[in-house]
Amino acid sequence: MFEKIMDLVKNQVMDKVSGNNDIPEEKKEQTVNTATSSLMDSLKKYATSENLSSLSSMFGGGSSTDSSRQKADSVKNGIQSDMISNLMSKVGLSQGTASSLASGIIPAVMSLFSKKIKDNNDGDFNIGSLLSGLTGDDNSKEKNNVMDMVGNLFGK
Repeated sequence: MFEKIMDLVKNQVMDKVSGNNDIPEEKKEQTVNTATSSLMDSLKKYATSENLSSLSSMFGGGSSTDSSRQKADSVKNGIQSDMISNLMSKVGLSQGTASSLASGIIPAVMSLFSKKIKDNNDGDFNIGSLLSGLTGDDNSKEKNNVMDMVGNLFGK
């Protein structure tokens, strides 16, 4: 599942990078790889039981209280900040270009995840499989706790 998630992210990133004239041609591949790995690393970092409602809110599920939206915005801002920092330090993009790119990539990926999660025809892709793919360890206690809470959030 992790590879499927990675491919989805990479395709979204490639779409945003390929049409961006502010990124030199010779840096586009490095930009795609850096943005993709940064986003995946950040999502893994935030895929914990403490952030479950925030991630669920970001992916279009779970509660939509002011508190959960604020937490989701905080997680999204953390992911964006990580990506901007990585694009600047590893690729050498300007802050403006890195910020513009991150602000386009992150909502596009979150929207894609939300769409895939809500698609009843894609039974392999749901919030549980997404979080499982991000946490990686099928036997970890943390992952099992997160999966139990996901099931409760979505009535499963």
